[in-house]
Amino acid sequence: MSSYISSIYQLSTNPKLTCNLSYEVKRDGSSVYYRFKVQVGTLYPNTLTFPYDLKVDITLNGKKILSGGTLKDSYPSKWTEPFTMYFPHKTGWYEVSDIGNSETLPCTVRFYSTQTSGTAMSTGAISAPPYEKNVSQSIKVKVNGVWKNASNVYVKINGIWKQAEKIYVKVNGVWRGS
Repeated sequence: MSSYISSIYQLSTNPKLTCNLSYEVKRDGSSVYYRFKVQVGTLYPNTLTFPYDLKVDITLNGKKILSGGTLKDSYPSKWTEPFTMYFPHKTGWYEVSDIGNSETLPCTVRFYSTQTSGTAMSTGAISAPPYEKNVSQSIKVKVNGVWKNASNVYVKINGIWKQAEKIYVKVNGVWRGS
């Protein structure tokens, strides 16, 4: 992906509207969860009105996760303070599954209004937290007097996950390799 999506959108409406986009993200294995926050700026000068709906569409990883999300209905037509909306809502999350170890996803955000001239759009990438593997080479662990295979072990060296080649354990003050 060559560039990231915009965070500030200037709609070509009359009067012009500005929307600021931010997001929260968390990861669980190969699934990533997003929550979007949109702040709509005030009308300037405050004598102006905007009696139209204001909407947003969001497409993540090729799937439209939000279609026609309402930022503002046609009424009220005036506001004096910026207002904030969350998608899917303040405590909810959109899930994007099976992305493997990708640390960016393709994303398109489009703001529009029922005033036909009012749109703003950005296509680019959105970041995802790093994928942390929980796998490695097989080692044995003694559990209740019985040797069992433990999970594999990977170590992160200089930001890159590498499979451990040899495991050392201190036994009675002596380091022993697997």
